[in-house]
Amino acid sequence: MLYNFFKLAIRTLRRQRWYTFLNVLGLSLGIAGGLLLFQFITYHLGFDRYHRKAGQLYRVVSSLHLADGSVVNEPGAPLDISASLKEQIPEVRDYAVLLKVPTVTVGVSGANGHKFFTEKETLAFATLSWFSLFDYTWLKGNPSLLQESHTAVVTRRLAAKYFGNEDPIGKTISLDNAFTATITGVLEDLPANTDLQTELFLSRASFTSWHPEVERQMHASWGFINSWAQSFVWLPAGVSGGKIGKAIDQLKAQHFGADLQSVYQFHLQPLKEIHFDARFGDAMRSSLLVTLAIIATFLVLIACFNFVNLATAQSGRRAQEIGTRKVLGGTAASIFWQFMIETACIVLLAAALSLVWVCLALPVFRDWLQTRLPFDLLRDRRLQSFLLLLTFFVTVVAGAYPALIVSRWKPVSALKQQVVGSVFALLRKGLVVLQHVVVQALIICTLIITLQVRYVKNVDPGFNKESVVMVPVPDTSAGKQSWLKQRLVTDPAIRSVSFCYTAPLTGEKYMAGSVSYDARAWEDFASRSIPADSGFLHTFQLQLLAGRNIRSGDSSHEVLINETLLHKFGFHAPAQVIGHRIVNGALGDLPTTVVGVVKDFNVQPLYGELLPVMITPFSPRYNYAAIKLGGGRQEEVRQAIQKAWQATYPDKVFEYHYVNEEMDSFYHKDDLLNKLIDVTALVAIIISCLGLSGLISFFAARRTREIGIRKVLGATVPGIVYLLSKDFLIMVAEALLVAVPVAWYFMNEWLHNFAYRIAIGWWIFALAGLLSTLIALCTVGYQSIRAALVNPAKSLRSEG
Repeated sequence: MLYNFFKLAIRTLRRQRWYTFLNVLGLSLGIAGGLLLFQFITYHLGFDRYHRKAGQLYRVVSSLHLADGSVVNEPGAPLDISASLKEQIPEVRDYAVLLKVPTVTVGVSGANGHKFFTEKETLAFATLSWFSLFDYTWLKGNPSLLQESHTAVVTRRLAAKYFGNEDPIGKTISLDNAFTATITGVLEDLPANTDLQTELFLSRASFTSWHPEVERQMHASWGFINSWAQSFVWLPAGVSGGKIGKAIDQLKAQHFGADLQSVYQFHLQPLKEIHFDARFGDAMRSSLLVTLAIIATFLVLIACFNFVNLATAQSGRRAQEIGTRKVLGGTAASIFWQFMIETACIVLLAAALSLVWVCLALPVFRDWLQTRLPFDLLRDRRLQSFLLLLTFFVTVVAGAYPALIVSRWKPVSALKQQVVGSVFALLRKGLVVLQHVVVQALIICTLIITLQVRYVKNVDPGFNKESVVMVPVPDTSAGKQSWLKQRLVTDPAIRSVSFCYTAPLTGEKYMAGSVSYDARAWEDFASRSIPADSGFLHTFQLQLLAGRNIRSGDSSHEVLINETLLHKFGFHAPAQVIGHRIVNGALGDLPTTVVGVVKDFNVQPLYGELLPVMITPFSPRYNYAAIKLGGGRQEEVRQAIQKAWQATYPDKVFEYHYVNEEMDSFYHKDDLLNKLIDVTALVAIIISCLGLSGLISFFAARRTREIGIRKVLGATVPGIVYLLSKDFLIMVAEALLVAVPVAWYFMNEWLHNFAYRIAIGWWIFALAGLLSTLIALCTVGYQSIRAALVNPAKSLRSEG
């Protein structure tokens, strides 16, 4: 019986090649979209889930609640808080501390000489317990070898980078030319989906030797908080949040005065939430994953709707077949399963074709993600299960309703072809409208996201970001910096050079601290500080509103402030603060004199508001040389910069980046969302067009004789095209009425993530409506014109 079902199904599909092609292509695109988005979503949901204790690990994070209502969030915490929590709560099984170093120069001696590498967010000092809480694969050595000072372990990638094919065990590395460590172990490379990106671990005892004064300060003051010191605790499932909160309150009472206990807030952040919590780092918004899951569901559903529409439309053609089978003894169950097997064959063909689409799209997806998105159907059981479930789901959703209705037809009605009524027509209309609601909502979202991303990339940040090269400065001595600057400014293609902490808007964290104006008490807000020399204004073309520029020096005790800080002090006219004194808490309570006020500029991506900023000379914190280039000869000038830099620092490895490129990278996730919405909108449009094309060709075929009679009676081609197309265009218009408020709501919520955002104008919805109407018109118009141009004599001879 089953063999006969498959035999009949294959015969039917071969007889209806055009509709089989449309169904297979539409379903394959929907399944491919579902598979790719499933992999993207599960990839991000899997961040750091591979650690066996992941569900019981928490990071202690800090929030500073300032008097002005603002909150400064830090992923770091007081150095001793995790150990104190274990003392307060005996149930705490263990804890670990990671002291991350933002930027460090690693020196390596090998067969190819002495080389230096600048590492960012790669190196950290870890307690031995780190490797019992988190899972690493040890290729050489073991954690016990990381007990002594001056010992380190590296990942396979860094070992190859530093030492090539040489055995790294026993080799020595230097940090900032001031500290040496011996490699005692090699770890397997980290998985791509982890936020714990440390690849060079030094023993915790090494930090005490490297920075003894910082170690002392962190133990002495719980107010010494930054992203360096990250503490993790391992809690059993039974420890309540109330118990944790009570213990933290007791610790704050011991280490902070009554006036500061409300300012410093500490809480536990689950390891599984780090990837999605934007308060404490560059996170993937969970709302994006939810949005993509909804989009993936709709992609699959509109492909199913296409199938249902075409199946119900064609059911009238098979009425006599079904009636005959029932008269000859066929049961409703046998007819139901016959149609379901036909559907299953189409879905299996579509699933196979979808794998081809996925293989073609994967390289593009991986380029967008800047990572190797996994897709291994032979080994990934989760992916296999999802594909099987998706295939079953599509088969049931697409085939069950048409099969159930057709199997219930009465034999007499089927033989007389009196079975296709208003219920099917209403269902088709509803599904077509729902399809186009999804399509038009995606078109509107695509327009708005594209406009917003373009806006934030091109909005004036308050400084000139073009043609500025940032080159790390490994040695802050004034002599070497002066010599490098003299070599650079002799090139006529270089307009200016500035030594500074970093660019005005950067991915690195700025130094932030309290400030005191004249004899007033410490202000109730924090100000960002940019250590920079006098060339900073000219290099980034900041606008000076009052006063003069700062003078360069190791620490000249002069400061420039921006308009926001001026207003925070309670002044409106820039000239009012010139000559007054500010104590800068971010630079060790450095007393400075205000010599100028600059126009506001952004120091963070445009998700946030303008912040108070100070610019002051402080050469010990000059991390970069900012080099402003003239027009043309960019590559030639870059090579000249490299030559001058390597002449100054012969043992270092030259690195650089452009400010505008780094700023563009801040919006990578929004760029990614834009691309994903673009692609899904395109796929949804193609699927809906396939459905419309199938429906219009079917209805045109059914009305062949009617079209011939109308042409004989004088109907024109435009009139016949209008006759065949009007119902579909009306459905497109009805879909637009639903899509507009839905898309407006979701896009308005998304835009609230940005402090700088576009206004959603009425013309966006009008343009989306026009585009969707043109797409539908082209689709149904083509088939309508073909039907209208058929010779009337041929149409009247048709038995359709």
